[in-house]
Amino acid sequence: MKTVDVVIAGADAAAMEATVNAARAGRRVLVVIRSRRAGVVRQLRRLLRTLRISPPPQVMVMTGAEVACADGISGVEAVVIRDLRSGRLSGFNTQEVLCFPE
Repeated sequence: MKTVDVVIAGADAAAMEATVNAARAGRRVLVVIRSRRAGVVRQLRRLLRTLRISPPPQVMVMTGAEVACADGISGVEAVVIRDLRSGRLSGFNTQEVLCFPE
């Protein structure tokens, strides 16, 4: 299971701003986007490059995916991400999940 500091679900302007803020703070970020449109990912990577924030490995992007569940005892400790095409599940240790509408 991989570990990230924050999982951000969504691709709107607020989600991108949250991604930039987390990356600037030195946090490892996983961005989960339902759409498989490559333009969304290019836009995010361009924004990070413009701000001189290195995408890999600090920022990972999963497209065509959704947050299936989050769990923990006194707060979020882990999330499960589902690939929408294959149904494959991936687990991530994390402390925070931020969800934005797409």
